[in-house]
Amino acid sequence: GQLTGKLDGEQYEISVKDILYLESVDNRVFIYTSKQSYETSGKLYELEELLKQKSFLRISKSTIVNLMRIKSIKPSLNARFIAVLSNGEEIMISRKYVADLKKTLKGGQ
Repeated sequence: GQLTGKLDGEQYEISVKDILYLESVDNRVFIYTSKQSYETSGKLYELEELLKQKSFLRISKSTIVNLMRIKSIKPSLNARFIAVLSNGEEIMISRKYVADLKKTLKGGQ
């Protein structure tokens, strides 16, 4: 699968396996790869539904992560966790989504 993203006015097809995570910021959705970030026209909830079968999981109100690109997970403050991605970037897993993440990682999805 692929998603379409824009960068500097150009459209690109981004392979789903290259995506680290997707994030909604100020009503705009961005696709992050290890090299670049792209803006996409899709809504986060639509992309979540589309990517659900491809190892993606919502980890906060504004973020969906590619589980295959998580290198490690470490505890943080207030029952939250931090996912360390394959490129070394760290993103927050909010408390509300920790149980879903644990269940998915144990293979209980």
